[in-house]
Amino acid sequence: MDNPFIKYNKSNDYVMGDLKKLSSSYIPDNFPHREKQIDGIARVMSSIVNGGISSNLLLYGKSGSGKTSSVLYVTSMLKETLNGNINIIYINCEIYDSQYSILVYLTNAINSGDPPIPILGLPQDKIYFELVKRLNKSARYTVIILDEIDKLIQKSGSDALYVLLKIMTESNTSMIGITNDASFVTALDARVQSRLNQESIIFPPYNAMELRDILNFRVSGILRDGFITEASINLCAALGAQEHGDARKSIDLLRIATDSALKDGKEHVSIEDVYLARDRFEMNVLKESIKTLPIHSKMVLLSACLTQETDADLSVTGEIYENYRNICSELGFQPLTMRRISDLLSDLEDTGLLTTNTRSLGRYGRMKFIRVMGSIQNIKGYILEDSSFVNFQGSKIVRQSKLRTNFDAYVETYKNGDFDSK
Repeated sequence: MDNPFIKYNKSNDYVMGDLKKLSSSYIPDNFPHREKQIDGIARVMSSIVNGGISSNLLLYGKSGSGKTSSVLYVTSMLKETLNGNINIIYINCEIYDSQYSILVYLTNAINSGDPPIPILGLPQDKIYFELVKRLNKSARYTVIILDEIDKLIQKSGSDALYVLLKIMTESNTSMIGITNDASFVTALDARVQSRLNQESIIFPPYNAMELRDILNFRVSGILRDGFITEASINLCAALGAQEHGDARKSIDLLRIATDSALKDGKEHVSIEDVYLARDRFEMNVLKESIKTLPIHSKMVLLSACLTQETDADLSVTGEIYENYRNICSELGFQPLTMRRISDLLSDLEDTGLLTTNTRSLGRYGRMKFIRVMGSIQNIKGYILEDSSFVNFQGSKIVRQSKLRTNFDAYVETYKNGDFDSK
């Protein structure tokens, strides 16, 4: 088989610059419509340049409003102004979401000439004093950027922030918190609020015209004039504006559409390319997973949905198989054997569409219970989009009366219990 990358490894006359500038993670040297916010950040942090201590900062705004990019840009300029004589430490609290992990990360990030500490095994108070020692030993001002700071509070409570604020009183350190939660401060303990000493900057959502300006700036000098049409840029901006002014989405849409047009050898990026990019960007993984299932797997999954709708407490292989046979009969398919259906149920469990649990029914033996994962209505809808189900009217649902008679004494026990317990 030929190397599949060969056909894509070719120069393109339309590309003039670095396509990485179309990445939403790229930090540009200009931020249209964020000049006021950037100046506000710089104004607060200018105290550091003059040998003072900066106030703590909280940046508020929806996802894609430019908070993180703006603060990374400003702090990089601050570092340049101070000739690198400052510690800038960025922490994403979605990843480091505990007091312990943040203290370890900070301790190892300080350039004090000391060896790194282990990520596990040390008492927290020892890490605390080691961090304070290294901060003071480095003789540099330190700015800690806590992105998604609200996630830290949700996971670890106000104590995590309290400890960080305490460290700042013992060293030349200040903090910049980034959040999309407008009620972040009000959720903090009173003792943390009193120590926070923060100034706040709001990043309002972008509108469609502002997003258009951002996209035009991003593509300038990268692609030949006319390759990206004005209509395609306007559409990317409009789609981003629908998502609370999300510049990240607009940029990613334009990047995907541009990349696709270049690979297909097109002369320009069209509106159709943007819509295709949106479909790729917003692909419903559940829908696509069901769409690619074999027809009998779809019928088994549909049977499981119908059976569970009848009685969520009792959905077993025998009933699912009988209902599957009825669906086959209604749609004109030859049903597979019970053994083969058991294999298909296992395959569906491997894909995460079903979960199974074997329970003991005492003197009645053991029984495998099956539950559909996710919204049954959505899953049914995705299955019925298949043209093979166009004549499906709703098969008669079989219920195993003998099993239900034997199970009456047990069903109440599990109605309010954890399905996954043994």
